[in-house]
Amino acid sequence: MISRKIVIGGQFPFTARRAQKLVALANSFASSIILQDSRGTFNGKSLLGILSLGKLTGRELVLLAEGRDEERAVEALAAEFEAENESAPA
Repeated sequence: MISRKIVIGGQFPFTARRAQKLVALANSFASSIILQDSRGTFNGKSLLGILSLGKLTGRELVLLAEGRDEERAVEALAAEFEAENESAPA
């Protein structure tokens, strides 16, 4: 299991597009993805879990990944969560 502290960037609440992008990215990895803060634990592969984060700009969370591709998952997801702006549509 790998964990990394991240600081959420961008504007909140998440737009539906950003939340869907984060969930799609999380689901592209075999590892389980968990986000933790003082309120509890959130499933990083669940749209509801991501939307449950609410207005947390600048808040610190712990990103946890466990599985065969956990290192790649943490690197990719940390970059997306910490991004200040949404990426342009592909």
